[in-house]
Amino acid sequence: MTGAFVQVALPLPLKQTFTYAVPIDLRDEITVGSALLVPFRGRELTGFVVEVTDEPVEGAPERLREVLGTVEKGSLFPPDLLAVSNWMAEYYQCGLGEVLAAAVPEKGSRRRKRDLDVESVPTPEELVSLEEHPEFSLTGRQEEILVPLLAGLEGRQYLTAVLHGVTASGKTAVYERLVASALEEGRSAIILVPEISITPQIVALFRSRFGERVALFHSRLKSRDRYVQWRRVLDGEARVVIGPRSAVLAPVRDLGVIVVDEEHETSYKQTEPDPRYHARDVAVMRAREADALCVLGSATPSAESYRNALEGKYLLLEMPERISSRPMPTIELVDLAAEQKERRREGTVILGERLEQELDECLSRGEQSIIFLNRRGFSPAITCRDCGEADECRNCSVAMTYHSREGELVCHYCGVRKQPPTHCPACGSADLSHRGLGTQRVETALQKRYPEACVLRMDSDTTRQRGSHGALYRRFASGEGDILLGTQMVAKGFHFPGVTLVGVISADAELHFPDFRANERTFQLITQVAGRAGRGEEPGKVIVQSYASGNPGIDHAVSGDYRAFMTAELASRESLGYPPCGRMIRIVIRGREEVTVQKRGREVLRLLTKVVPDSVMVLGPAPAPLYRLNRWYRVHLFLRGPSALTLRRCVESSGIVVSGGGPVHLTVDVDPVDML
Repeated sequence: MTGAFVQVALPLPLKQTFTYAVPIDLRDEITVGSALLVPFRGRELTGFVVEVTDEPVEGAPERLREVLGTVEKGSLFPPDLLAVSNWMAEYYQCGLGEVLAAAVPEKGSRRRKRDLDVESVPTPEELVSLEEHPEFSLTGRQEEILVPLLAGLEGRQYLTAVLHGVTASGKTAVYERLVASALEEGRSAIILVPEISITPQIVALFRSRFGERVALFHSRLKSRDRYVQWRRVLDGEARVVIGPRSAVLAPVRDLGVIVVDEEHETSYKQTEPDPRYHARDVAVMRAREADALCVLGSATPSAESYRNALEGKYLLLEMPERISSRPMPTIELVDLAAEQKERRREGTVILGERLEQELDECLSRGEQSIIFLNRRGFSPAITCRDCGEADECRNCSVAMTYHSREGELVCHYCGVRKQPPTHCPACGSADLSHRGLGTQRVETALQKRYPEACVLRMDSDTTRQRGSHGALYRRFASGEGDILLGTQMVAKGFHFPGVTLVGVISADAELHFPDFRANERTFQLITQVAGRAGRGEEPGKVIVQSYASGNPGIDHAVSGDYRAFMTAELASRESLGYPPCGRMIRIVIRGREEVTVQKRGREVLRLLTKVVPDSVMVLGPAPAPLYRLNRWYRVHLFLRGPSALTLRRCVESSGIVVSGGGPVHLTVDVDPVDML
């Protein structure tokens, strides 16, 4: 007979657990990690057992309510996952029950869906082909890379390694060999990818190589299918899990290796709801708890991971050359400001002279090209030439984007749509203009310039329908498309041997965001999209158009010098105390009433000021860059200091209450990546 009492963590923003009595008929079914149905304040909630005892814990009420029933039999969490969940609750300032609920699919926890991807995701059947993939013939460098990794895996020693490999250097072959070795040892593996929809090759490879032992996790699976995949992992039927950030919480037994592919991607950070975790950091902690291997792979490692490698916390492994000695693409920077002045061109330049020349030659040779612009729609805004006013969303403090195909203005934050104005709503002028660029406008320019070419556009507008992303991918891979135009979903993951030209329409778009990581993200995007060129037999060329030549993120990406860029970037962060050289916590306060939100912001500042040491700086409260979002007013504060522990203690001792209900919501985001 097991204990008569349990401590239960509920999926609420609460730090404490709750004591319940266990009926006699359920005592043999309940253990640590079980999911139970319990009464709580007039409701029935699914909670998770974190402790089983024979006596009530100290401080428990005299009259205890009883467990109503079990949701799933047995423990739903292997020991390493339970340990990591406790760490996540403490580190990310959230409830343990919220973390555990995030690891269990809907059927098990009766919670709403989490981890929603931005783009629609095709099924496994639509996404991947299960045709046989030939065995990799590893290069000498790949064999060298594997030596310390396999040694750690076979010795059951924790190790985190940063695998810095240029695009097309063969990082996936290293992943595959590590997973095969883990399976041979009777252990399991997790492969994290930024988005399932943009990594079809890696999914196809692992499904082909390991067959039914692979479980595919992503949020757009139907609830029943998602539960079936999760249950296969829990029961040990599937030993390899592939998925986006939530897959880091998969209940694999005896974890041997966890890979974070494209580890620099910001999509690994959960922005809402709680827990606001970063899957890369959780992967490292999970490997530590499981005595497993964690591999952080990228052609452009994040500043955080690279600094940890420089300091010796992680092992740095480098693959500086492409497989088969294929050359890296040549990258040419075009100064659009100079070209515009020289050619006396008015308005926004879409296709510069050099890009047009290279497109002409590429099409004449029957080769393919990719055109990248990280902004969908026809133009970012319709503005008045007389007063400069832009048509702003009624719900959000942002200009609406014009979509020519639909003939509508659309807010990309709340989704509201309306007909474009014929006159300026501010001054009444009829002199309106389209300002800036979007993928629809570039598509129109390409079709006009190259009427005989097949232009395929891949962005969130063209991939809404189930299977549409896979269909576009297959059309271009088969050679049907001549030019693939898209947002950042075309910048990573794809391997198209026929692509010899990449054009970056506006390299400086990321630089306009109020974010200290703007230079890093610009460098990463240019480097990643440039890496799509020249992956086959023919060499590649990249044309980067910019109005901001001289920016270090752009210039170092053009020269292909990651080390020089990161050395300068880390020095700049060090001087300012920005991560990873310092740590940050972002507190966001939002509500329907502007005055109430601002008042709450001042109250939070007062509470923090009482407890912060001299080493911690409090910035704000200030209006968030997106001050009004879907009719919610938003202000934020930042804590910046030398360590995450110091900042967390400031929040805990201040008495700030995290709240998801009522007139004002307050959230705490540890290690934020979203500054908007």
